[in-house]
Amino acid sequence: METAFWVDRWKTGQIGFHEGAPNDLLVAHHDRIANARRVYVPLCGKAVDLLWLRAHGHDVVGVELVTDAVAQLLADNHLSATTTTAGPFVHHHVAAAEGQGRLDVLQGDALAVDADVFAAVGGPVDAIYDRAALVALHPSQREAYARSLRSVLNPGGRVLLVAFSYDQTKLDGPPWSIDDALATTLFGADFDVETLAVRDEELGPKFVAAGVTALHERCLLLTRRA
Repeated sequence: METAFWVDRWKTGQIGFHEGAPNDLLVAHHDRIANARRVYVPLCGKAVDLLWLRAHGHDVVGVELVTDAVAQLLADNHLSATTTTAGPFVHHHVAAAEGQGRLDVLQGDALAVDADVFAAVGGPVDAIYDRAALVALHPSQREAYARSLRSVLNPGGRVLLVAFSYDQTKLDGPPWSIDDALATTLFGADFDVETLAVRDEELGPKFVAAGVTALHERCLLLTRRA
């Protein structure tokens, strides 16, 4: 991953991708992963979504590259964590509480996630929630990322994928453009791909300057075939 780029974004506070409330597409379509006992959130930052999922009874595993992001996640939410290691990751464990699942945050490169790493933090997961993770990765990293997701997701498990699509010929990411066709190319060999929602997003200054005329946020459901 482009470590220096993301470390600098957090150091300088350029984290416009951070939402201070649960993502509304997660809330709207949570029913599609509601039965999952364990949920993986890659490139999680300090997302409120982690706490929202935990409060809904899921055991949550987040992976985040940037030390500052993990520190802010724990501090902002007054979470007390036990810190050890899991493979190449620093492992921050927050125990389950009444009405809430456990939270495990792995500090390190999401592309290094595999079944062995997850075995050390409770095993494979039943669902993955990707909000702006895939779109943050350079296109050259997509295949490795897709393999990583498959390695930790149980057969029959689901991926709730929130991504953006726009005319990639006008502008390079991040966020990189992911449309339904590209998602099917990446995951279609092992997953059924269903579009749950597509909506127009306001164009930011860099998109306008590049001549992009439309930006869409889309929510896809990927179901791994048994």
